[in-house]
Amino acid sequence: MPIVEFHLTEGRQSEGDIGALLEQATDFYVRTLYPAVDPLPLDRVRAFVSLHRPQHWATAGVLASEGGADAPYFTCLALAGRPQEQLHTLLRGFTDLIVEHCRCERRHVRGQVISIAPENWCIAGEPASMVRAGETERRAKGS
Repeated sequence: MPIVEFHLTEGRQSEGDIGALLEQATDFYVRTLYPAVDPLPLDRVRAFVSLHRPQHWATAGVLASEGGADAPYFTCLALAGRPQEQLHTLLRGFTDLIVEHCRCERRHVRGQVISIAPENWCIAGEPASMVRAGETERRAKGS
């Protein structure tokens, strides 16, 4: 289920920076959501970047093509029932990665965690509430 999407202004980062962002985001995401799992389930993580043309991005009403601030935005998904502190860790960590790899001002970064009910998410065509029943029950019990 772990999916993160970074919205960035095209041409503001190198391909190397984007690649490093995606690789480090994958590692961070799986270590945050599955700290006690060995081996880490890296195959569950999806990380991608959506690039937006500078003339299609405005910050504070100023187009990026006209000098508007670089202000990345991200969304990440998590199955409902995860501890709030874990979700806050995701918000802080993805912000840190964006600031590091996109070299933008922290105050301009925005993001959100979207919690999804396990019955509304599928894995290989089956509801996560069925496929991951044991995991979601353990989270609900706090263990």
